[in-house]
Amino acid sequence: MSGREITADRRAWLVGEVEAWTAMGLLSVEQSTGILGVYADAPRREAARRDDRASAAVMGLGALLIGLAVFTAVAFNWSELPRGARIALIFLTLAGTYGGAWLLRYRAAARTTSNVVCFLGCLFYGAAIALIAQMFNFNVEGPDGYWWWGIGVLPFALTLGTWPLHALTAATLAYFVGLSAFGSWSWGGGGMRDLVEPAWSVPILAGLGLAWAYRHKSRSALGLYVALGTWWLLLQPTAWRLDEAPIYWVGLVGSLLLLLAECHPVEGGLGIPYRFFGVVLVGGVLLPLSTYAANSAMSGEILPTPLAIESAAAVVLAAILLVVAAELDRRREGGAGSLGRRLLAAPGRWFPVLMLAFFAALGFWNAVVAEPITTTIAANVAMASLAIWLTIVGAREDRVRPFAAGVAYFLLWAIARYIDLFSGFGGMPGAALMFLACGGALVAASLLWRRLKEVHHVPA
Repeated sequence: MSGREITADRRAWLVGEVEAWTAMGLLSVEQSTGILGVYADAPRREAARRDDRASAAVMGLGALLIGLAVFTAVAFNWSELPRGARIALIFLTLAGTYGGAWLLRYRAAARTTSNVVCFLGCLFYGAAIALIAQMFNFNVEGPDGYWWWGIGVLPFALTLGTWPLHALTAATLAYFVGLSAFGSWSWGGGGMRDLVEPAWSVPILAGLGLAWAYRHKSRSALGLYVALGTWWLLLQPTAWRLDEAPIYWVGLVGSLLLLLAECHPVEGGLGIPYRFFGVVLVGGVLLPLSTYAANSAMSGEILPTPLAIESAAAVVLAAILLVVAAELDRRREGGAGSLGRRLLAAPGRWFPVLMLAFFAALGFWNAVVAEPITTTIAANVAMASLAIWLTIVGAREDRVRPFAAGVAYFLLWAIARYIDLFSGFGGMPGAALMFLACGGALVAASLLWRRLKEVHHVPA
Protein backbone atom coordinates (compact mmCIF):
# COMPACT_ATOMS: atom_id res chain seq x y z
CA MET A 1 0.00 0.00 0.00
CA SER A 2 2.89 2.42 0.63
CA GLY A 3 4.56 4.47 -2.01
CA ARG A 4 1.53 5.66 -4.01
CA GLU A 5 2.15 8.52 -6.41
CA ILE A 6 0.95 12.03 -5.55
CA THR A 7 2.12 15.50 -6.47
CA ALA A 8 3.67 17.79 -3.87
CA ASP A 9 0.83 20.33 -3.86
CA ARG A 10 -1.84 17.66 -3.51
CA ARG A 11 0.05 16.00 -0.67
CA ALA A 12 0.28 19.35 1.12
CA TRP A 13 -3.49 19.73 0.69
CA LEU A 14 -4.03 16.18 1.95
CA VAL A 15 -1.93 16.82 5.06
CA GLY A 16 -4.01 19.90 5.90
CA GLU A 17 -7.31 18.10 5.32
CA VAL A 18 -6.30 15.05 7.37
CA GLU A 19 -5.32 17.29 10.26
CA ALA A 20 -8.68 19.06 10.02
CA TRP A 21 -10.60 15.75 9.88
CA THR A 22 -8.64 14.50 12.88
CA ALA A 23 -9.44 17.68 14.83
CA MET A 24 -13.15 17.26 14.01
CA GLY A 25 -13.08 13.67 15.21
CA LEU A 26 -13.79 12.14 11.81
CA LEU A 27 -10.47 10.28 11.89
CA SER A 28 -8.41 8.84 14.69
CA VAL A 29 -4.72 9.61 15.04
CA GLU A 30 -3.88 6.08 13.88
CA GLN A 31 -6.10 6.43 10.81
CA SER A 32 -4.61 9.80 9.84
CA THR A 33 -1.09 8.41 10.24
CA GLY A 34 -2.00 5.43 8.10
CA ILE A 35 -3.48 7.60 5.35
CA LEU A 36 -0.42 9.84 5.19
CA GLY A 37 1.84 6.80 5.39
CA VAL A 38 0.45 5.57 2.07
CA TYR A 39 2.07 8.61 0.45
CA ALA A 40 5.11 8.82 2.70
CA ASP A 41 7.67 8.23 -0.02
CA ALA A 42 6.10 10.62 -2.53
CA PRO A 43 8.16 13.74 -1.60
CA ARG A 44 11.41 11.78 -1.69
CA ARG A 45 10.62 10.26 -5.08
CA GLU A 46 9.56 13.62 -6.48
CA ALA A 47 12.81 15.20 -5.26
CA ALA A 48 14.78 12.33 -6.81
CA ARG A 49 12.97 12.82 -10.12
CA ARG A 50 13.76 16.55 -10.06
CA ASP A 51 17.41 15.80 -9.37
CA ASP A 52 17.51 13.25 -12.21
CA ARG A 53 15.91 15.72 -14.63
CA ALA A 54 18.34 18.46 -13.63
CA SER A 55 21.31 16.12 -13.94
CA ALA A 56 20.09 14.85 -17.31
CA ALA A 57 19.60 18.41 -18.56
CA VAL A 58 23.13 19.43 -17.57
CA MET A 59 24.62 16.27 -19.04
CA GLY A 60 22.58 16.72 -22.21
CA LEU A 61 23.90 20.25 -22.61
CA GLY A 62 27.42 18.95 -22.03
CA ALA A 63 26.88 16.23 -24.66
CA LEU A 64 25.69 18.85 -27.13
CA LEU A 65 28.80 20.96 -26.54
CA ILE A 66 31.02 17.89 -26.89
CA GLY A 67 29.29 17.09 -30.15
CA LEU A 68 29.86 20.62 -31.42
CA ALA A 69 33.52 20.34 -30.46
CA VAL A 70 33.84 17.08 -32.39
CA PHE A 71 32.05 18.55 -35.40
CA THR A 72 34.31 21.61 -35.38
CA ALA A 73 37.54 19.61 -35.04
CA VAL A 74 36.59 17.18 -37.78
CA ALA A 75 35.33 19.90 -40.11
CA PHE A 76 38.65 21.75 -39.82
CA ASN A 77 40.55 18.86 -41.42
CA TRP A 78 37.68 17.12 -43.22
CA SER A 79 38.64 18.10 -46.76
CA GLU A 80 42.21 16.81 -46.21
CA LEU A 81 41.09 13.26 -45.42
CA PRO A 82 40.63 10.70 -48.21
CA ARG A 83 37.10 9.44 -48.86
CA GLY A 84 37.75 6.00 -47.36
CA ALA A 85 39.09 7.53 -44.17
CA ARG A 86 36.06 9.81 -43.91
CA ILE A 87 33.62 6.92 -44.24
CA ALA A 88 35.56 4.85 -41.73
CA LEU A 89 35.67 7.76 -39.28
CA ILE A 90 31.92 8.29 -39.61
CA PHE A 91 31.00 4.66 -38.93
CA LEU A 92 33.57 4.25 -36.18
CA THR A 93 32.18 7.32 -34.44
CA LEU A 94 28.62 5.99 -34.67
CA ALA A 95 29.61 2.49 -33.54
CA GLY A 96 31.67 3.83 -30.67
CA THR A 97 28.93 6.17 -29.47
CA TYR A 98 26.10 3.65 -29.62
CA GLY A 99 28.32 0.91 -28.23
CA GLY A 100 29.31 3.15 -25.34
CA ALA A 101 25.66 3.92 -24.65
CA TRP A 102 24.88 0.18 -24.57
CA LEU A 103 27.74 -0.56 -22.20
CA LEU A 104 26.78 2.28 -19.88
CA ARG A 105 23.19 1.10 -19.77
CA TYR A 106 23.58 -2.64 -19.38
CA ARG A 107 27.05 -3.07 -17.90
CA ALA A 108 27.57 0.01 -15.75
CA ALA A 109 23.85 0.54 -14.94
CA ALA A 110 24.27 4.26 -15.67
CA ARG A 111 20.95 4.87 -17.39
CA THR A 112 21.08 8.67 -17.35
CA THR A 113 24.58 8.81 -18.80
CA SER A 114 23.63 6.15 -21.34
CA ASN A 115 20.63 8.20 -22.48
CA VAL A 116 22.81 11.27 -22.93
CA VAL A 117 25.41 9.35 -24.95
CA CYS A 118 22.67 7.82 -27.08
CA PHE A 119 21.28 11.29 -27.76
CA LEU A 120 24.77 12.36 -28.80
CA GLY A 121 24.93 9.35 -31.14
CA CYS A 122 21.63 10.41 -32.75
CA LEU A 123 23.12 13.85 -33.39
CA PHE A 124 26.17 12.19 -34.96
CA TYR A 125 23.81 10.07 -37.08
CA GLY A 126 22.21 13.20 -38.55
CA ALA A 127 25.61 14.68 -39.29
CA ALA A 128 26.68 11.40 -40.92
CA ILE A 129 23.75 11.57 -43.34
CA ALA A 130 24.75 15.05 -44.49
CA LEU A 131 28.47 14.18 -44.75
CA ILE A 132 27.92 10.99 -46.74
CA ALA A 133 25.49 12.72 -49.06
CA GLN A 134 28.05 15.47 -49.61
CA MET A 135 30.84 13.01 -50.37
CA PHE A 136 28.79 11.21 -53.03
CA ASN A 137 27.25 14.41 -54.44
CA PHE A 138 23.71 13.60 -53.35
CA ASN A 139 21.17 16.40 -53.04
CA VAL A 140 21.33 17.50 -49.42
CA GLU A 141 19.02 20.48 -49.90
CA GLY A 142 15.85 18.39 -50.24
CA PRO A 143 13.81 16.94 -47.38
CA ASP A 144 14.93 13.30 -47.74
CA GLY A 145 17.88 13.56 -45.37
CA TYR A 146 15.70 14.85 -42.53
CA TRP A 147 13.25 12.00 -43.13
CA TRP A 148 16.05 9.44 -42.79
CA TRP A 149 17.30 11.23 -39.70
CA GLY A 150 13.88 11.06 -38.05
CA ILE A 151 13.46 7.42 -39.09
CA GLY A 152 16.81 6.57 -37.47
CA VAL A 153 16.07 8.35 -34.19
CA LEU A 154 12.49 7.09 -33.75
CA PRO A 155 13.43 3.52 -32.67
CA PHE A 156 15.71 4.90 -29.95
CA ALA A 157 12.98 7.28 -28.81
CA LEU A 158 10.44 4.46 -28.58
CA THR A 159 12.92 2.13 -26.84
CA LEU A 160 14.55 4.49 -24.34
CA GLY A 161 11.60 6.86 -24.01
CA THR A 162 13.59 9.99 -23.16
CA TRP A 163 12.09 13.37 -23.96
CA PRO A 164 15.15 14.71 -25.89
CA LEU A 165 14.98 11.76 -28.30
CA HIS A 166 11.25 12.26 -28.83
CA ALA A 167 11.86 15.97 -29.35
CA LEU A 168 14.63 15.29 -31.87
CA THR A 169 12.37 12.88 -33.77
CA ALA A 170 9.48 15.34 -33.86
CA ALA A 171 11.73 18.26 -34.84
CA THR A 172 13.42 16.47 -37.75
CA LEU A 173 10.13 15.12 -39.12
CA ALA A 174 8.47 18.53 -38.72
CA TYR A 175 11.29 20.14 -40.69
CA PHE A 176 10.88 17.45 -43.33
CA VAL A 177 7.16 18.25 -43.57
CA GLY A 178 7.90 21.96 -43.95
CA LEU A 179 10.43 21.40 -46.72
CA SER A 180 8.05 19.02 -48.47
CA ALA A 181 5.25 21.57 -48.45
CA PHE A 182 7.22 24.73 -49.27
CA GLY A 183 10.57 23.70 -50.67
CA SER A 184 10.59 21.17 -53.45
CA TRP A 185 7.10 20.00 -54.31
CA SER A 186 5.60 20.73 -57.73
CA TRP A 187 2.79 19.35 -59.83
CA GLY A 188 3.61 16.87 -62.57
CA GLY A 189 7.37 17.13 -62.38
CA GLY A 190 8.44 13.99 -60.58
CA GLY A 191 6.10 11.09 -61.30
CA MET A 192 5.80 8.91 -58.22
CA ARG A 193 7.81 11.46 -56.25
CA ASP A 194 4.80 13.77 -56.28
CA LEU A 195 2.98 11.22 -54.14
CA VAL A 196 5.84 11.09 -51.64
CA GLU A 197 6.53 14.80 -51.12
CA PRO A 198 3.36 15.57 -49.11
CA ALA A 199 5.00 13.40 -46.43
CA TRP A 200 2.39 10.66 -46.23
CA SER A 201 4.63 8.62 -43.96
CA VAL A 202 4.63 11.26 -41.22
CA PRO A 203 1.14 10.44 -39.81
CA ILE A 204 2.21 6.80 -39.45
CA LEU A 205 5.45 7.76 -37.70
CA ALA A 206 3.63 10.26 -35.50
CA GLY A 207 1.07 7.55 -34.73
CA LEU A 208 3.83 5.32 -33.37
CA GLY A 209 4.94 8.15 -31.09
CA LEU A 210 1.34 8.80 -30.01
CA ALA A 211 0.88 5.12 -29.20
CA TRP A 212 4.02 5.19 -27.04
CA ALA A 213 2.83 8.35 -25.25
CA TYR A 214 -0.61 6.86 -24.53
CA ARG A 215 0.89 3.61 -23.32
CA HIS A 216 3.24 5.39 -20.92
CA LYS A 217 0.76 8.20 -20.14
CA SER A 218 3.42 10.77 -21.03
CA ARG A 219 1.76 14.14 -21.60
CA SER A 220 5.02 15.83 -22.66
CA ALA A 221 5.77 13.26 -25.38
CA LEU A 222 2.13 13.34 -26.45
CA GLY A 223 2.37 17.10 -26.93
CA LEU A 224 5.36 16.67 -29.27
CA TYR A 225 3.59 14.24 -31.57
CA VAL A 226 0.31 16.18 -31.44
CA ALA A 227 2.27 19.22 -32.60
CA LEU A 228 3.87 17.17 -35.39
CA GLY A 229 0.54 15.77 -36.57
CA THR A 230 -1.08 19.21 -36.41
CA TRP A 231 1.75 20.74 -38.42
CA TRP A 232 1.38 18.05 -41.09
CA LEU A 233 -2.39 18.53 -41.24
CA LEU A 234 -2.15 22.31 -41.47
CA LEU A 235 0.23 22.14 -44.44
CA GLN A 236 -1.77 19.74 -46.59
CA PRO A 237 -3.71 22.43 -48.52
CA THR A 238 -0.40 24.18 -49.23
CA ALA A 239 1.37 20.93 -50.15
CA TRP A 240 -1.30 20.09 -52.71
CA ARG A 241 -1.43 23.68 -54.00
CA LEU A 242 -5.09 23.68 -53.04
CA ASP A 243 -5.06 26.82 -50.91
CA GLU A 244 -2.08 29.12 -50.52
CA ALA A 245 -3.55 30.92 -47.47
CA PRO A 246 -5.85 28.41 -45.71
CA ILE A 247 -6.97 30.65 -42.86
CA TYR A 248 -10.31 28.88 -42.40
CA TRP A 249 -8.59 25.49 -42.58
CA VAL A 250 -6.52 26.56 -39.57
CA GLY A 251 -9.73 27.22 -37.65
CA LEU A 252 -11.19 23.89 -38.75
CA VAL A 253 -8.09 21.99 -37.60
CA GLY A 254 -8.14 23.86 -34.28
CA SER A 255 -11.80 22.90 -33.79
CA LEU A 256 -10.93 19.26 -34.49
CA LEU A 257 -8.20 19.42 -31.84
CA LEU A 258 -10.67 20.87 -29.31
CA LEU A 259 -13.04 18.02 -30.14
CA LEU A 260 -10.24 15.50 -29.66
CA ALA A 261 -9.52 17.02 -26.25
CA GLU A 262 -13.15 16.63 -25.22
CA CYS A 263 -13.11 12.99 -26.33
CA HIS A 264 -10.51 12.17 -23.65
CA PRO A 265 -11.40 11.40 -20.03
CA VAL A 266 -10.66 14.26 -17.70
CA GLU A 267 -8.82 12.08 -15.18
CA GLY A 268 -5.81 11.18 -17.29
CA GLY A 269 -5.08 14.69 -18.53
CA LEU A 270 -4.07 13.36 -21.95
CA GLY A 271 -6.52 15.65 -23.70
CA ILE A 272 -4.66 18.75 -22.53
CA PRO A 273 -2.10 18.86 -25.41
CA TYR A 274 -4.94 18.69 -27.95
CA ARG A 275 -6.79 21.48 -26.18
CA PHE A 276 -3.65 23.63 -25.96
CA PHE A 277 -2.92 23.53 -29.68
CA GLY A 278 -6.61 23.79 -30.51
CA VAL A 279 -6.99 26.96 -28.46
CA VAL A 280 -3.83 28.41 -30.00
CA LEU A 281 -5.11 27.78 -33.54
CA VAL A 282 -8.72 28.82 -32.98
CA GLY A 283 -7.89 31.82 -30.83
CA GLY A 284 -5.08 32.87 -33.14
CA VAL A 285 -7.11 32.72 -36.35
CA LEU A 286 -10.03 34.58 -34.77
CA LEU A 287 -7.83 37.60 -34.06
CA PRO A 288 -7.44 38.68 -37.72
CA LEU A 289 -10.97 37.55 -38.58
CA SER A 290 -12.34 39.86 -35.88
CA THR A 291 -10.96 42.98 -37.61
CA TYR A 292 -12.84 44.74 -40.38
CA ALA A 293 -9.64 45.60 -42.26
CA ALA A 294 -8.55 41.96 -42.57
CA ASN A 295 -11.98 40.83 -43.73
CA SER A 296 -12.14 43.63 -46.28
CA ALA A 297 -8.76 42.58 -47.67
CA MET A 298 -9.92 38.96 -47.95
CA SER A 299 -13.17 39.83 -49.73
CA GLY A 300 -13.16 38.06 -53.07
CA GLU A 301 -9.89 36.23 -52.30
CA ILE A 302 -11.44 33.12 -50.71
CA LEU A 303 -12.22 30.46 -53.33
CA PRO A 304 -15.27 28.25 -52.64
CA THR A 305 -13.88 25.03 -54.17
CA PRO A 306 -10.84 24.65 -51.87
CA LEU A 307 -12.99 25.69 -48.93
CA ALA A 308 -15.57 23.04 -49.79
CA ILE A 309 -12.89 20.34 -49.89
CA GLU A 310 -11.36 21.49 -46.60
CA SER A 311 -14.75 21.73 -44.87
CA ALA A 312 -15.82 18.30 -46.12
CA ALA A 313 -12.59 16.73 -44.84
CA ALA A 314 -13.04 18.38 -41.43
CA VAL A 315 -16.68 17.31 -41.16
CA VAL A 316 -15.83 13.70 -42.01
CA LEU A 317 -13.02 13.63 -39.44
CA ALA A 318 -15.30 15.18 -36.81
CA ALA A 319 -18.04 12.61 -37.49
CA ILE A 320 -15.55 9.76 -37.14
CA LEU A 321 -14.24 11.22 -33.88
CA LEU A 322 -17.73 11.56 -32.41
CA VAL A 323 -18.73 8.00 -33.29
CA VAL A 324 -15.48 6.50 -31.98
CA ALA A 325 -15.67 8.57 -28.78
CA ALA A 326 -19.28 7.50 -28.19
CA GLU A 327 -18.32 3.84 -28.61
CA LEU A 328 -15.35 4.23 -26.23
CA ASP A 329 -17.63 5.91 -23.68
CA ARG A 330 -20.04 2.99 -23.93
CA ARG A 331 -17.27 0.46 -23.34
CA ARG A 332 -15.73 2.49 -20.53
CA GLU A 333 -19.02 2.88 -18.68
CA GLY A 334 -20.23 -0.61 -19.52
CA GLY A 335 -23.75 0.57 -20.25
CA ALA A 336 -26.20 0.27 -23.08
CA GLY A 337 -27.85 2.98 -25.08
CA SER A 338 -28.16 4.06 -28.67
CA LEU A 339 -25.45 5.88 -30.55
CA GLY A 340 -27.54 9.04 -30.77
CA ARG A 341 -28.09 9.09 -27.02
CA ARG A 342 -24.38 8.63 -26.44
CA LEU A 343 -23.58 11.51 -28.75
CA LEU A 344 -26.00 13.81 -26.93
CA ALA A 345 -24.75 12.68 -23.51
CA ALA A 346 -21.46 14.56 -23.95
CA PRO A 347 -22.34 18.28 -23.89
CA GLY A 348 -18.69 19.28 -23.63
CA ARG A 349 -18.22 18.25 -27.26
CA TRP A 350 -20.89 20.60 -28.56
CA PHE A 351 -18.74 23.72 -28.50
CA PRO A 352 -15.93 22.27 -30.71
CA VAL A 353 -18.57 20.98 -33.15
CA LEU A 354 -20.22 24.40 -33.23
CA MET A 355 -16.85 26.06 -33.81
CA LEU A 356 -16.17 23.71 -36.72
CA ALA A 357 -19.54 24.55 -38.24
CA PHE A 358 -18.84 28.23 -37.59
CA PHE A 359 -15.57 28.26 -39.53
CA ALA A 360 -17.09 26.31 -42.42
CA ALA A 361 -20.12 28.63 -42.62
CA LEU A 362 -18.03 31.78 -42.18
CA GLY A 363 -15.68 30.71 -44.93
CA PHE A 364 -18.50 30.10 -47.39
CA TRP A 365 -20.08 33.42 -46.44
CA ASN A 366 -16.81 35.20 -47.15
CA ALA A 367 -16.32 33.29 -50.41
CA VAL A 368 -19.84 33.73 -51.78
CA VAL A 369 -21.15 36.98 -50.31
CA ALA A 370 -17.82 38.69 -49.50
CA GLU A 371 -19.48 41.03 -46.99
CA PRO A 372 -16.94 41.90 -44.26
CA ILE A 373 -19.20 43.44 -41.61
CA THR A 374 -21.09 40.23 -40.88
CA THR A 375 -17.83 38.26 -40.80
CA THR A 376 -16.30 40.73 -38.36
CA ILE A 377 -19.28 40.64 -36.00
CA ALA A 378 -19.48 36.84 -36.09
CA ALA A 379 -15.74 36.49 -35.37
CA ASN A 380 -16.03 38.82 -32.36
CA VAL A 381 -18.89 36.76 -30.99
CA ALA A 382 -16.78 33.64 -31.48
CA MET A 383 -13.86 35.21 -29.60
CA ALA A 384 -16.03 36.05 -26.63
CA SER A 385 -17.57 32.55 -26.77
CA LEU A 386 -14.11 30.95 -26.74
CA ALA A 387 -13.13 32.97 -23.66
CA ILE A 388 -16.32 31.97 -21.85
CA TRP A 389 -15.90 28.32 -22.84
CA LEU A 390 -12.35 28.23 -21.48
CA THR A 391 -13.52 29.58 -18.12
CA ILE A 392 -16.25 26.93 -18.06
CA VAL A 393 -13.70 24.22 -18.82
CA GLY A 394 -11.49 25.48 -16.00
CA ALA A 395 -14.39 25.42 -13.56
CA ARG A 396 -15.60 22.02 -14.81
CA GLU A 397 -12.19 20.36 -14.47
CA ASP A 398 -11.14 22.47 -11.47
CA ARG A 399 -8.00 23.63 -13.23
CA VAL A 400 -6.52 27.12 -13.04
CA ARG A 401 -4.83 27.29 -16.45
CA PRO A 402 -7.86 27.02 -18.77
CA PHE A 403 -9.78 29.39 -16.49
CA ALA A 404 -6.91 31.90 -16.57
CA ALA A 405 -6.55 31.43 -20.33
CA GLY A 406 -10.21 32.29 -20.80
CA VAL A 407 -9.87 35.43 -18.71
CA ALA A 408 -6.66 36.44 -20.53
CA TYR A 409 -8.27 35.85 -23.94
CA PHE A 410 -11.23 37.99 -22.95
CA LEU A 411 -8.82 40.73 -21.91
CA LEU A 412 -6.98 40.39 -25.23
CA TRP A 413 -10.28 40.63 -27.10
CA ALA A 414 -11.27 43.77 -25.19
CA ILE A 415 -7.92 45.49 -25.84
CA ALA A 416 -7.96 44.51 -29.52
CA ARG A 417 -11.46 45.89 -29.93
CA TYR A 418 -10.46 49.16 -28.32
CA ILE A 419 -7.49 49.50 -30.67
CA ASP A 420 -9.58 48.46 -33.65
CA LEU A 421 -12.79 50.38 -33.00
CA PHE A 422 -12.59 53.01 -30.29
CA SER A 423 -9.08 54.44 -30.31
CA GLY A 424 -9.91 56.81 -33.18
CA PHE A 425 -12.59 58.73 -31.31
CA GLY A 426 -12.56 57.35 -27.74
CA GLY A 427 -9.14 58.66 -26.82
CA MET A 428 -8.10 58.62 -23.18
CA PRO A 429 -11.67 58.48 -21.80
CA GLY A 430 -12.40 55.50 -24.02
CA ALA A 431 -9.22 53.78 -22.83
CA ALA A 432 -10.15 54.46 -19.21
CA LEU A 433 -13.63 53.04 -19.75
CA MET A 434 -12.25 49.96 -21.51
CA PHE A 435 -9.64 49.30 -18.81
CA LEU A 436 -12.28 49.78 -16.11
CA ALA A 437 -14.56 47.23 -17.77
CA CYS A 438 -11.70 44.75 -18.20
CA GLY A 439 -10.56 45.22 -14.61
CA GLY A 440 -14.09 44.67 -13.33
CA ALA A 441 -14.39 41.53 -15.44
CA LEU A 442 -11.11 40.19 -14.07
CA VAL A 443 -12.14 40.88 -10.46
CA ALA A 444 -15.48 39.17 -11.08
CA ALA A 445 -13.70 36.18 -12.61
CA SER A 446 -11.35 35.96 -9.63
CA LEU A 447 -14.26 36.01 -7.19
CA LEU A 448 -16.07 33.36 -9.22
CA TRP A 449 -12.99 31.12 -9.18
CA ARG A 450 -12.61 31.54 -5.42
CA ARG A 451 -16.24 30.61 -4.89
CA LEU A 452 -15.84 27.53 -7.08
CA LYS A 453 -12.75 26.50 -5.13
CA GLU A 454 -14.66 26.85 -1.86
CA VAL A 455 -17.52 24.75 -3.21
CA HIS A 456 -15.34 21.96 -4.59
CA HIS A 457 -12.70 22.27 -1.86
CA VAL A 458 -10.04 20.83 -4.17
CA PRO A 459 -6.55 22.29 -4.69
CA ALA A 460 -5.68 24.11 -7.92
